[in-house]
Amino acid sequence: MPAERLYDDKVLLEELRKGSPEAVEALFERFHGKIYGLAMSILKNESDAEEAAQDVFLTVFRKADTFQGNSALYSWIYRICVNACLMRLRGKRRQETVSIEEFMPVLTEEGKHAGSVEAWGKEVERKMLNKELGQVIKKFTEDLSEKYRVVFVLSDVEGLSNEETAQILGLSVPAVKSRLHRARLYLREQLSRYLREGKLD
Repeated sequence: MPAERLYDDKVLLEELRKGSPEAVEALFERFHGKIYGLAMSILKNESDAEEAAQDVFLTVFRKADTFQGNSALYSWIYRICVNACLMRLRGKRRQETVSIEEFMPVLTEEGKHAGSVEAWGKEVERKMLNKELGQVIKKFTEDLSEKYRVVFVLSDVEGLSNEETAQILGLSVPAVKSRLHRARLYLREQLSRYLREGKLD
């Protein structure tokens, strides 16, 4: 079978169910980079991420027959990845590193910011190009607790829609929007503080 046909979801699944080595190779080639990247974003450890990625592909191979096609293939695989990563985190009983609440802006009764919100002007645009700032943003993202970090990674790093993220995580769309909003506020506040003070806590 031509390799390009295996990039069609339906054909790829049919061949996986038959145990086709070409399909296994095509699946790995197509998804490994994204799955490993997603696992790294959640687990923050290379060996854990690689092991989780391997678990994901084994699960996909074993459960190809159970996929009903109610969602896109990548959504199903992402959901398996997120679940595998969260199980690893809970198994290690890692503690949340940061409470996001203390960085939430204070709002008035009318819902407006009680304090001033710093504008991100040309100074931010210039520093956004700085490699150091990219590392800082990565560090702040890693500091997010898992429920916010996973939503942020799926939505803003992987570029999934709120509906797709909700489906993968088994959440409502409003819950995804709320978590994403809070994650962005936290990152914005931390980044603003870094730009203002020039140092990490």
